[in-house]
Amino acid sequence: MRSVLRRALDPLLPVDRFTRRDRRVVLIIWVAGLIQGFAQSQASASLPFTRVGLGLSEGEMSLMLGLARLAAFAALPLGWLGDHRGRRRPFLLALTFVVLGGSVAGLVFEAWQFGLSHALLRTGTAATSALAVVILAETVSPSIRAYSISFFGAAVSLGSGMALMVLPLADDGGEAWRIPHLLVAFGLLLLPLLIRFVPESTVFREHPDDGGHWRELISGAWSRRFWTIVAINFLAAAYGAVGAAFSTERLIQDVGMSTGSAVGILLIGGTMGGIGFFVGGHLADSWGRRRTSILSLLLTIVGGVAVYSSTITAVLVSGAMVSAFGTFAFVPAGGSHRAELFPTSLRSSANTAASNSGLVGSALGLISGIYTIDALGLSNTIYLLAVGVVVAALLTATLEETKGQDLTAVTAARR
Repeated sequence: MRSVLRRALDPLLPVDRFTRRDRRVVLIIWVAGLIQGFAQSQASASLPFTRVGLGLSEGEMSLMLGLARLAAFAALPLGWLGDHRGRRRPFLLALTFVVLGGSVAGLVFEAWQFGLSHALLRTGTAATSALAVVILAETVSPSIRAYSISFFGAAVSLGSGMALMVLPLADDGGEAWRIPHLLVAFGLLLLPLLIRFVPESTVFREHPDDGGHWRELISGAWSRRFWTIVAINFLAAAYGAVGAAFSTERLIQDVGMSTGSAVGILLIGGTMGGIGFFVGGHLADSWGRRRTSILSLLLTIVGGVAVYSSTITAVLVSGAMVSAFGTFAFVPAGGSHRAELFPTSLRSSANTAASNSGLVGSALGLISGIYTIDALGLSNTIYLLAVGVVVAALLTATLEETKGQDLTAVTAARR
């Protein structure tokens, strides 16, 4: 019986044991992920109420959220600092941006003020996501690198689920839409804990002999890999951002569900699909980064199209679960792959740029929504963006497999 149970649970378990240091690092980054997930999800989770409170149409809200994400190019200097001054301090600064931007959003009175606070938040999330992956990849044991990143992704997802759970607080009309945003301020209470315990990377060296310049990524030996991952993140995020931002709107306005039913479907789908983090981490550490990433991207298409095509509750729940599974599985697979594709002197910059390209993709997806959603409809917009995810999967197939790569010996040569 024990062996049967072990075989059943094996896809959810790491391929190797965690050391004491591994557990400590994963736990503290998990806390950071929880804060980030709760803060960054408020805009999409409470979108119907925030939009009404600010007096915006669907298209105008999409435009504002998109422009705010484009402003997150400010995260690029934080990535550069990560390669030249260490990963720890830029990571903590970025997380502070997340908390401040998320909580100030609940205090604004004009749409442009909300946009500015959201831009600060998105600057923080771009850098936090990238540097969290780099810290984990460079600190934990190589055999469980992807699985460790799963915990950060799961924490962000749990924070997103908590954002949905407080959504009913925004449903009382008037100024109630502010409440979920103001709750982000509780993250300030956890910042001292993070400042004390977030470690510096064991691989980073402050004064490398050479390297660490943006031109090496843009036009040098690493440019092929760099522009490929930029394109992958851009296309996947354009699809994912619109799907996530308007999921509540789709269920409440188009399908005609109550707020409680819509939240229930998204929570059930997201919770069940949450095993994707750990299955994706396990597969990436055993099966390989590239194949797991491709499978994950394709699953996001299947699930997302189902959610935006059907009005049947069972199909909506299943679609939300499959979409979440694919999205979550891509986090450890894609994260570990990106960390292993670049040398230590460029890893932080490359990963921050990749994260930022995801924000640009999501921004342009949302900005395009001002035209496509109003002209084609929400569901047709999703179908159009899904084509980009197919291209992202094809581009992933062109990258080298890097499972278990020694991060101190990464080369630009094809393998």
